[in-house]
Amino acid sequence: MSYMEKASISVRELQQNLKRVLARVERGQVIEVTRRRRPVATLAPMQAGETRSPWPDLGARTRAVFGTRVLASAGSDAVSEGRGVR
Repeated sequence: MSYMEKASISVRELQQNLKRVLARVERGQVIEVTRRRRPVATLAPMQAGETRSPWPDLGARTRAVFGTRVLASAGSDAVSEGRGVR
């Protein structure tokens, strides 16, 4: 089987052989996933330029939500103080 042609597997087979199927996809094969003989998904290798950043500008988003506030103590400290000594 050429890795350029599309293979088809069932959801059950995918669940049972996930590592092997992902290895085939990493080698370049496109795999169609079926449920009850109907296509539900296509697994294809990522394109070379499709790298995603793990977190877009997290610092800017945090400042947008919380502003410049500085918390005096952690929430767990407040809970511990409320419980008293145990």
